[in-house]
Amino acid sequence: MTKKQFFNVLVGLVIPFIGIIGGVILFRHSEFFVLGFPILYFWMFLWFILTSICISFSWYFFDRKEFG
Repeated sequence: MTKKQFFNVLVGLVIPFIGIIGGVILFRHSEFFVLGFPILYFWMFLWFILTSICISFSWYFFDRKEFG
């Protein structure tokens, strides 16, 4: 695996995975609410958006020249 592929996988897969799993571990017993949602649900909804941003970032900086 080249350095470029490593960073592509890191940004596109590993960071979102750690973010989602880390939030589940941190907030599974929490009773806090954010905008009317339990914090765990808010965290998951937030990572829907952040995962899309990570994948876009990965494509823009690592794959755009090959496929665009």
